[in-house]
Amino acid sequence: MFTDLNISSWILSKSLSLSYFIAFLSLLPQVLGLYGHNGILSIDHLLNLLDKEMRAERFYHVPSLFWLYSSDLALKGMCFIGMMAASLSFLGFSQTWMLLICFLAYLSFVSCGQVFLGYQWDSLLLEFGFIGLFFGPLKWEWIPLGAYAIHPLIYVLCLFLLFKLMFLSGVVKLTSKDPVWKNLTALTYHYWTQPLPNPIAFFADKLPLHFQRFSTLIMFFTEIVAPFFIFIPGPTQVLAVIFLAGLQVLILLTGNYAFFNLITLGLIFGVLPDSVWGFKINWVETTTIPTWAAVFAAVLLIPSSVFWIYKSIFENDKKLDFMLPLLRLLYPFRISNPYGLFAVMTKTRPELVLEGSNDGIHWEEYEFKHKPTSLKRMPPIVAPHQPRLDWQMWFAALESFNDNLWLQNLMTRIFQQAPDVLALFEKDPFKGKSPKALRLIKYHYKFATWEQWRKQGIWWQREMVGFYGPTFQIEEFVE
Repeated sequence: MFTDLNISSWILSKSLSLSYFIAFLSLLPQVLGLYGHNGILSIDHLLNLLDKEMRAERFYHVPSLFWLYSSDLALKGMCFIGMMAASLSFLGFSQTWMLLICFLAYLSFVSCGQVFLGYQWDSLLLEFGFIGLFFGPLKWEWIPLGAYAIHPLIYVLCLFLLFKLMFLSGVVKLTSKDPVWKNLTALTYHYWTQPLPNPIAFFADKLPLHFQRFSTLIMFFTEIVAPFFIFIPGPTQVLAVIFLAGLQVLILLTGNYAFFNLITLGLIFGVLPDSVWGFKINWVETTTIPTWAAVFAAVLLIPSSVFWIYKSIFENDKKLDFMLPLLRLLYPFRISNPYGLFAVMTKTRPELVLEGSNDGIHWEEYEFKHKPTSLKRMPPIVAPHQPRLDWQMWFAALESFNDNLWLQNLMTRIFQQAPDVLALFEKDPFKGKSPKALRLIKYHYKFATWEQWRKQGIWWQREMVGFYGPTFQIEEFVE
C-alpha cells in the first residue's frame, strides 16, 4: 500500500506547503492595514479586551501565539515565519516540524482575524493542515524536495476531507430551497454577483441559457455524485478525479477564490495512486508515523465530519446531537468544519462606494484595489491572492450598516490618516490627507451588455440605491 502512494503523498504534502506559503504571502501586504495597531480590526486591541473579559479561558477559546506578542512587528514577522516554514517544508526540510509551525502561525491569525479571516478556505487550510501534521514523523532532517509516504489511514482522511468538501457544497444548494438551483438558472446570476469576478466571468455570463443550465446540472453531478467514486480504485476513481478537477479549473478560470482551488486540486490529485500515473518518483521516504497516531487523528476527525455531513442532509434531526460536545471541543482549532459555498445564490449585486468631501457638496470616490467601483475598469485576475477588505465590502453590501460596525473603524482610520489602511485602496482622492466628511453610497451593479462594452468601453453598469449608513464628520472621530 505504501509503495502505491508515493506520488499521492508527494502531491498532498507539497500542495499543503504551497497553500500555506500563498496564504501568508497574500496576508503580508494587508496585515497591518487589517490588524495592525492602527488597523481596521487591531489584533492588539482585541487581545487586550479579551484579556480583561475572559481571563485564563482566553488561551483555549482564542488559541494564538499573539498572546505572547502582538505588535505590528510581530504580525509581519509571523507572516515571514509562516512563509519560511512553508518553503522549508516544500523543500523537504523537517516537513512535520515546518507544517506544525505553519499551522500554529495561521491558527494564530484566524483565531484573532474576525470578519477578515473567516472564509471557508481559511478553515479548509487549517483542517488540511491538521491532517498534514500526520503525514510523516516528527524528525529534524532534510529530504531534498521530498516527502514521506503517508499512512493509509491518513490517506483515507484526505479522501474523506475531499468528499466532505465537495458533497456538502452540492447538498447545501439543494437543501437551501433556493429555486434558482432547482430550476438550474443559478449561473445566470453567479458570474456577475460573485464577490470578485474576473474578465472571463464577463464573457461566461453572456453564454446562452441552455448552456448555463447544462453547466449547473454537470456541477451538481460533480459535487454530489462524483465524490462517492473517489473511494473506488480503478477507472471509476479516475473519472471522478477528472470531473472534480475540471470543476475546479472552471471555477479558477471564472472567479477569484484565493487559494481555495489550489488546496482542492491538491486533495483531488492526491487521490490517485502511483499505478494511475504510470511512473514513480524517488523523492518519498518510506518512514511513516505509528499506527496509533493515525488512529488518533481518525478518531478526532471522522466522527465530527460524519456529523456535518448528516446535518447537511437532515438539518432538523437531532440523532447526532450527542456529538456536539466534541464539536465544541474542536471548534477553537478549526480542524473539523462544515462547508458549502453559495447555498443561496445572490440575485443582485449591491456595491458600496466610499466617498469623501471637504465641503459637503463635492464628493470624491475612493477606488478599491480590486472590487468594482469605476465602470470602465476591467474585472481583475487576483487569485490566489485575496484582497480581504474588498471581499468583506461585498458581504457588507448584502447586509445593513448596523450588521457591519467594523466600517466605523475603517472611517476612523481614514480620518486619522492611517497609512497602512489607506494603502488598502487603489486610489485615495485626498492623497493621504483626511477629508472632513465620509459616506457610503449603495449602488446596484450589473455587467454591461455587449453593446455597452463595445461602444462605451465599460464593463459595468450601475444604479444608485441610496445612502448606506450615516454621513461621518471628522469631528466625531478625531479630537
